[in-house]
Amino acid sequence: MIQIRLKPPCRREFRKDVYGPGVISLSRLIWGSAGAGFFLFLVAAVSEACRVGVLYPPLAATCFISAACAYLRVARPRQVIAGHFVSTVGGLAAVFAVKWAVSDPALALPLTLGLAVALAAALMQVFDADHPPAAATAAIPAILPLPADTLALPVHMAWGAVLVVGFSLAWNRVWFEFPVPEDGVGRPRRLALERGEVLGLLLCTAACALMALRPVSEGCYLAGMWMMLAGLAAFLAQPFVTGKLVGVEAQECSPDQPASPPPASGGKRDDPSSG
Repeated sequence: MIQIRLKPPCRREFRKDVYGPGVISLSRLIWGSAGAGFFLFLVAAVSEACRVGVLYPPLAATCFISAACAYLRVARPRQVIAGHFVSTVGGLAAVFAVKWAVSDPALALPLTLGLAVALAAALMQVFDADHPPAAATAAIPAILPLPADTLALPVHMAWGAVLVVGFSLAWNRVWFEFPVPEDGVGRPRRLALERGEVLGLLLCTAACALMALRPVSEGCYLAGMWMMLAGLAAFLAQPFVTGKLVGVEAQECSPDQPASPPPASGGKRDDPSSG
C-alpha cells in the first residue's frame, strides 16, 4: 500500500523505509526534487565553465537517483562513476562496429542502438557497475553530436559522474549516512565504502579538480585525465579483488534432482541394496 506522508522534513522522514519509491513523502518531494534539479544545474554550470563536455540527459537521471533514491545500490559512488564510464565505452564501440560492418543507414541506427545498450549492459554487469541511467549514455552517441572528442568522452562522463557523486554526498549527509552501508551496519562519520572504492573515489575526485582547470592549464587537464583513468581502474578492479568465485556444481545445474544424502557417521554411506 502506498503511504502518503505530509510530515515536515526531519530525520525520521529520511529513514530507508520512508525516503524512497513506494512512499509519497513531503520531505522527499522537497529535498529529493530540489536536490535533483540543483545537481544538474551545478553539473551544467561547472561543465560549461571548465570546458569539459558531458552528456546531460543520462546525468539528469543520475541526479534524480542520487537525490531521491539514495538508498538504492545503483546510487553508490562506484556504480555511478564506473557505470557511466564503461557504458560510454560500450556505446562508442557499437558506433564504430556498425559503421564498419553496415552500409544501410536504415539498418545502421537500430543496430547501433541495440548493440550499444547490449554492450553497456554486459560491461556494467561484468564490473558490478549497474547504473540504469548509464544505458542512455551508451545510446546517445548513436543519435546526437558528441560534446567531446571520441576518445575523451568516456573520461568526461566519469568526470560528470564524479561531480554528481560529490554533490550527492554533501546533500544527503545532511540527513542520513550516505553512501548507505551495504551490510546494514552504521559507520558514523565514515564513508561506507571498501578500501578499493575509497582509493578510486579519492583519485577520481583529485582528477576531477585537475580537469576542471582546463581553461587555465591544458597540462593540468591532461594530468587529470590520466589520474581519472587510474581511479577508474581501482573501481573496475574492486569486484575481482574482493569478489568470491563460486563454482557451478552439477546439482546447481539440475535443480529437479534431489541432493545426495550426507555420509553416515564413520565416513560410510548406507547401502540401500543391503538387506
